[in-house]
Amino acid sequence: MDFFKMGELFLNFMMGQRRLIGERSQEISVEILNQVRRVLILVVITLGALTMFCMGMGHLIERVLNKLDAGSFVFTPAIGVILLFLVICIGVLIYSTNKNVWLNIFKIEKIQKEEAPQNAIGVQIESVVSLLILDFIKERECKREERKEHSKENRGGHNE
Repeated sequence: MDFFKMGELFLNFMMGQRRLIGERSQEISVEILNQVRRVLILVVITLGALTMFCMGMGHLIERVLNKLDAGSFVFTPAIGVILLFLVICIGVLIYSTNKNVWLNIFKIEKIQKEEAPQNAIGVQIESVVSLLILDFIKERECKREERKEHSKENRGGHNE
């Protein structure tokens, strides 16, 4: 039953009827999609580098074995290019499997931590302003009560 509702919600979202989804949930879904996109890009880069490394290694082994079958091994520029290609693939693999790279995918926590002090300052300013307003209101109420008491004393004094 819930799958049908979720399917309907998904279809409405895909068809552009986003009014059923609140703005906050849209922000959350956009952020989730961004993080999934970052993860997928990193996975594709890693798998691509691994595939290219395996292909390059296979090609290097084939070249070296062909040279050895011919009777002598001579270092050629083609083998040098293959070795350079393998070094680049190894560098990409090291980069893409680095722990910090994977942790940087989820940058939102750092951004929220940086924004938190600013928000705390904003909350403090709002509380100070609201306290000043409340103080002003209480002062006005006290003045009104004093005027009422003063006017009652003046009325009472005229009546005697």
